[in-house]
Amino acid sequence: MIHFSDLTEDQRALVQDPARLSIAHQITGSGIIPDTDFDTLIELIRVQNGADKAFIALVGATTVSYQAFAKTKDCEINLADGRDMIAVACLKKQAGWQPPFLVSETQPFQVWGVPITVAAHAIGCLCLVFPVDASGPDDEQLMRSTLLVASLYEMKKSARTRVMQKFDLSRSNIRYALALKAGQVATWSWDKGEQVVECDASMRELMCIKDVGTITTRSFLQHIDRNDLARLKEEASKIDATKDDLIFEFRARNTNNYIMVMGHLFERDEDGLPKKVLGVAIDLTESKRNEAKTRLLLREVNHRVKNMLAILQSLASQSLRNTQSPEHFTRAFSGRLAALATSHSLLSDQEWDDIDLVSLIKTQVKPYASHYAEQVSIEGQPIAINADAAIALGLVMHELATNAMQFGALSLRDGRLEICLSAQCLPSGEQAATILWKESGGPVVREDRRNGFGSVLIEHSLNKVVGSQVDISYPSSGFEAKITLPI
Repeated sequence: MIHFSDLTEDQRALVQDPARLSIAHQITGSGIIPDTDFDTLIELIRVQNGADKAFIALVGATTVSYQAFAKTKDCEINLADGRDMIAVACLKKQAGWQPPFLVSETQPFQVWGVPITVAAHAIGCLCLVFPVDASGPDDEQLMRSTLLVASLYEMKKSARTRVMQKFDLSRSNIRYALALKAGQVATWSWDKGEQVVECDASMRELMCIKDVGTITTRSFLQHIDRNDLARLKEEASKIDATKDDLIFEFRARNTNNYIMVMGHLFERDEDGLPKKVLGVAIDLTESKRNEAKTRLLLREVNHRVKNMLAILQSLASQSLRNTQSPEHFTRAFSGRLAALATSHSLLSDQEWDDIDLVSLIKTQVKPYASHYAEQVSIEGQPIAINADAAIALGLVMHELATNAMQFGALSLRDGRLEICLSAQCLPSGEQAATILWKESGGPVVREDRRNGFGSVLIEHSLNKVVGSQVDISYPSSGFEAKITLPI
C-alpha cells in the first residue's frame, strides 16, 4: 500500500495521473501474472549491470506490484520496509540515490532507477541496487535495459489484445452460428467474377446439393426448378451500380422445398462492377404448406357456411309451414338450431375432422332423456363420420330424440331406447355405417307422429344432404328407424 502522506506533491500527482493509470491498467489487466520471460530478463539485466539486486515494479493508484526479482546469492540488502517508496520515487530517473529512510550503517546501498515508459507514460520502474561504494551501471546500458522491459510489456499487451480479439471474434461467430441455427437460416455467397457459389451445410441440405468441392454458378442453377430459373437470372442480372440487394423466392428442383434468398452486394471490382454477393436463405416450405392449408380451410368454411345457410333456410321455411302458432315455431326452430350448434361444437373440437359417432348421438339424445343412464343404451363398434354427415345426422338425431320425448319411449319413465351401430360394405364398394334406433315401453304410436314435420325431416333431409337412406317403421312395440350413410 502506498502511503501518500510520505509522498511529495509532485509524486502524488504523478501516481494518480489518470492517463498514466489508464495505460498501466491496459498493461496489467486484472493483475500481475507470473511470467518466465520477465524472470529471465531481470536476471540478465542484473548480471549485465553488475547489480546485487534488481526488480521490475508496476505502480498502480494505491498499490505497487512486482513483476520480477533477481539478486546475487550472497546479497544481504533488505528492501522490504521501503520497497514501495523506492518504486514510486523511481517513476522519475534516480542515479546513485540513497533512500534516507533505509540508510543503515551495516547495509549501506544505492539505487539506480529508471521509469518504464509505455505510450509516453511511466507505468512503473526498473530498479538496480548496488553497494554504496559501487560505481553503478553504465547509463546508456541501463536505458537500453529499460527500453527492453518496456518493449516486452508492449509485446505482451499486443499479444494479449490479439488473443482477446480472436476470442471476441470466435464468440461472435458462435453467437452468429447459434442465431442462424435457431432461426433455421442458411448462408451462401456468390462470386460473380469467378462464377462460383459457396453454400453452408444448411443450404446444401435445402437444395440437396451433393457436390463436395467447388460449386459453379451453372451447377448451382441446375438445382433450381425450371419454372423459376428465368426469373432468378433476371433478378440476379439487376445487381449493378444502382442495385445492391437481391430478394427472390424459388423452388428447389430435387427437394421441392420453397426457398427465399436474400443477398447483398458487398464487393466490387476495380471497374466498379459487381464481384461478390453475400446472402442468406430461409426455408418457406412449411409456410407455403400452411398458406395452402389456410386457403383450403377458407374454401371449406365457405362451403359449409353455404350448406348451413341452406339448411337453416329449409328448417325455417318448413318449421313455419308445419306449426300452428308463433310459440310453437319458436320452440321447434330453437331446438333445431341448438342441435346444429351442438354438432358444430363437436366438429370444432376436432378441427372439423372426422368425429366419433357415439359422441354425436349421445350429445343429441341426452338432453331429452330424463333418466339417460337407465333409459338409453348405445352399442356397437367405434365409427367415425365426416363433417357433412355429422351435421345432417345430428339434426336427424335431434328430431328422433324430441319425437321420442314427446310421443315415444322417452315420454315415459319405463320407456327404453336401444341404438345399435355397425359398419358394412355397400354394393357400390363404399363403407357405410348403419344406425338402428329402436324404442320400446312407450305409448302407442300416434297418427300425428307418423305425419309430423319431424318424421318428414327424418325421412328426407339426410338422404338429400349426404345421399344416405332412412327406413322408418311403426310396430306395436314402438317406433323404429334404420339409417344407413356412407363413411
